[in-house]
Amino acid sequence: MREYFVNADFDLSLRPNRKQETVDGRGQQASEMPFHLLFFGTGGDSVLVDVAPNEGFLAYLERAGLSRPVAKTPSGRGLDAQFVPFGWNEEAAEVNRSYTRPAAHPPLDIVKRVNGRRFAANLEGELFDGDETLGVFDSLGEIEAYIASRPPEEKWLLKSEHGNAGLGNRRVHSSKLSQSDREVVRRLLVEDSCVLLEKWRNRLIDIATVFEIARDGTVKDLFAYEVVNTAAGAYIGSIFDHQSELLSPWVPGVTEVALKVAERLAEEGYFGPVCLDHFVWSEGKDRQLRSLSDLNARLQVSAPILRLWRSWGSAGVFYWRLFASRKLRLPTDYLELESALGGDAFDAMSHRGILVTSPFDAAGKRLRRFGVLLAGDSRAEVEEMDRRLRERFEK
Repeated sequence: MREYFVNADFDLSLRPNRKQETVDGRGQQASEMPFHLLFFGTGGDSVLVDVAPNEGFLAYLERAGLSRPVAKTPSGRGLDAQFVPFGWNEEAAEVNRSYTRPAAHPPLDIVKRVNGRRFAANLEGELFDGDETLGVFDSLGEIEAYIASRPPEEKWLLKSEHGNAGLGNRRVHSSKLSQSDREVVRRLLVEDSCVLLEKWRNRLIDIATVFEIARDGTVKDLFAYEVVNTAAGAYIGSIFDHQSELLSPWVPGVTEVALKVAERLAEEGYFGPVCLDHFVWSEGKDRQLRSLSDLNARLQVSAPILRLWRSWGSAGVFYWRLFASRKLRLPTDYLELESALGGDAFDAMSHRGILVTSPFDAAGKRLRRFGVLLAGDSRAEVEEMDRRLRERFEK
């Protein structure tokens, strides 16, 4: 039996001076993330949440044919369970010590180092001759001087040393930083001491590879799937489709990358879950693979939906994504929701249709985002389902 601890502020917690998350919403989004990850476990597994999901939501899941997630508050932890955090930081290590048989984990200084974007950039340059990361800067003046020295048609992406599903990325459209660009850079320098500058590329497909590194360095459960991101690389959702014509030509390449990175991570002393980000970009008619755009030595946000897809035979196409509550106004009564979805409502027998995977509120407070699973027999069917959902409910 496993007990999952969704410390979704893991990336933020690695920053030496985290001050701004309450201002820009990253901290609140992280606090809500456990409600999006209720399907981590199977059987008698449990997920730790501060507030248990409401009964209306749990009944909705039962009607859809899903087992009730065993959601436990921290005071009700099952101390004989195997503790599994989203990522290993100081908080997770402290909670882990309270269990009867604490889980083994890599040293926290190693976890912090390999999750830094400087580590990933150095690895990309060393293993794959990558030149997409143009520099690591510790002052606003250095960044402005570098951008001003480049051709004016080039575009840029600013990244913090420790990311949060790309939410802190900043796209720069010209050779001169705007006032809001400067404010973002200053904030990142305060929080994380440095800022990485990358070339902005016209991405055609985003790809993730996930795997587990055992303590002996063995790589297990390696799998590649499509990711949907914003233009700046912030996470929107994931697509699981064995028949993907977009993905299949790039699977051998990202698999080779993943195995090389896994070997280096093991040499560094890391073991546990890993998620790598890659993308395919175009310049004219030429298409190229960005070997390693991000390295996350932790579980991935879409892990629970991948588990569901596999448990249902890996058949069909699953598109799981997050919607902003202010943009997609669905009925918050779950019986009304099923009625409003009509023929698109999730069917428990076929595992097809639209399923809301996280509650709309917790303890009477509306969540900023909620998860939606769109499941169909083909990519075209899922895309049409997504279109109908947006057309009817998006504001």
